Amino acid sequence: MSLQPHFSLFDTIRLCNPYRSSSMHQVTIGIFHDDNLAQELGKKATESDMVLFHRKTDDYLFTFAYPIDDKIIPKSQIINMIDIAIISAKQITPNLGETILLLDSIGLNKGIILIPPYSDTSQLKKMIEGTSIESFQLMERDIFQIMKYLQNQTIQRNDGNNVVATIDHSFHVKGVGEVVLGFVTQGKIRKHDKLTLFPVNKQIIIRSIQMQDNAVESAPPGSRVGLAVKGVTIDDLSRGYMLSDPETIKITSACTLSVNKNPFYPSISEGKFHVTIGLQTVPINITSVQDNLITLQTGKPICFLPNQNVFLLDLNAKKLHHMGTGFIQ
Repeated sequence: MSLQPHFSLFDTIRLCNPYRSSSMHQVTIGIFHDDNLAQELGKKATESDMVLFHRKTDDYLFTFAYPIDDKIIPKSQIINMIDIAIISAKQITPNLGETILLLDSIGLNKGIILIPPYSDTSQLKKMIEGTSIESFQLMERDIFQIMKYLQNQTIQRNDGNNVVATIDHSFHVKGVGEVVLGFVTQGKIRKHDKLTLFPVNKQIIIRSIQMQDNAVESAPPGSRVGLAVKGVTIDDLSRGYMLSDPETIKITSACTLSVNKNPFYPSISEGKFHVTIGLQTVPINITSVQDNLITLQTGKPICFLPNQNVFLLDLNAKKLHHMGTGFIQ
């Protein structure tokens, strides 16, 4: 997906300048059902069907993301990239219920549920009972208390794995070349790394790395990064594509999913649907359903990590779009 986010001359200069190292904690937070909260928490960075904001404190670099109009595709992608979720429960709606189901299906257990002052939370507590969301902290919408919670969370990361960076935006900058924005999913990415762009199998070189206001030599797992890359054109780049090595990333256009069906969705049948894996959402054709095993073909090749969550989506559904969550066998 080639999109043009907010990008200034100063951003271009930072991509070309010598680095300043950073050992700050990197945390990504998804915000759901409150489109105004992110701008109260950070500064706008990029905007498409998902909007990202950044905030830097003495010890933390926060990235906040929310889906425009609560659309299911960017929502499912955001859920795949976050460490913590903030959910507004100002209104109990089917969309709120679907957000809870999606988060619970991947076992996300760090987050906040925002509730109106003096509200009766009995219905909400019944909705989240027995889910991973039950561990979320209920609080009123107070920026100070939200930031206090976020700065007290510890996110475990493993930087010993082979590097994987996942792209969410890409664009061309005059004088710099192709730039991708994304997240270091695992490992540590370094300036001058030679990596492969998946699923198109093109070799690239990392020319420079930016972490918010800093040009850096490397970026640890969990980092939100801007990468100036050499070896590809803007037409080669799309949301969800990965930078890594052939031993780490798998590519397929036909596979079998082991799926835990959404208990509120009707029976899964053969036909045309969509899947979200990482930050990719692609059309699929389900050709066989046997209990919890679903055989499918994708509209185009997808790249993925072993044991990566896959959301099965019905975009034409009138109510719940989330059919189930699984893994590629």
